[in-house]
Amino acid sequence: MKTLSDKIPYLVIPAALLMLAGCPKRIPQEQIDQAEQAIRGLDRTTDCAPETTRAALATWENAQALLRQEKYEQARAALLAAKKLAEKAKAECERKKKQPESKAPLPKTEPEPQPAAKETVTDEGPQGLQRVFFAFDQFTLDEEAKKTLEQNAEYLRRHPGVRVQIEGHCDERGSTEYNLALGERRAQAVKEYLVKLGISPDRMEIISYGEENPLDPGTGEQAWARNRRAEFRELK
Repeated sequence: MKTLSDKIPYLVIPAALLMLAGCPKRIPQEQIDQAEQAIRGLDRTTDCAPETTRAALATWENAQALLRQEKYEQARAALLAAKKLAEKAKAECERKKKQPESKAPLPKTEPEPQPAAKETVTDEGPQGLQRVFFAFDQFTLDEEAKKTLEQNAEYLRRHPGVRVQIEGHCDERGSTEYNLALGERRAQAVKEYLVKLGISPDRMEIISYGEENPLDPGTGEQAWARNRRAEFRELK
């Protein structure tokens, strides 16, 4: 089975697509070059920022597909999103490099391997921070979402050293460009509400994955409702 890093060397825009960039009213060559340059460095981020790297690669592949279909406006947005995600992955790795290594003593004996736990879908995020969900095509917070964020704010008050990344997600309907923008609005709405609850904005970052990382891979309203969400990830 190919690993994530195995995919990196093959992610190069074909020459035919590069020629499209030279046509009037289409995508500037400079924008394609900048996105490609950012993607090329992801072979060094697969271990230290796997989730963000995976999202960057998926968005990059989608940009290439949109170029082949001559959907230039959507391709332009996808290229920009891929570049931002690639830069985000590199920043995460740099932040981890600056942290001191743990000096905890190694165990004297290797523990027996335990069977992998079956993955279950819950509404719990890392360290007890809970997801919030949104109505179709909306980024406003309903009363249930506000109550959930009040609980999350209480957790953050009890742990003042914790910084989080708020991830905005969408269901599969809509264009890539639209869903990336909607996911960002959802993440921003969550951040702004937490700021109103007294949490410093310096402790929070936002990112949008659009439709790229569904919580429920199924189709239909039940799956879509679970995928319209904002999640929390603790920053190391």
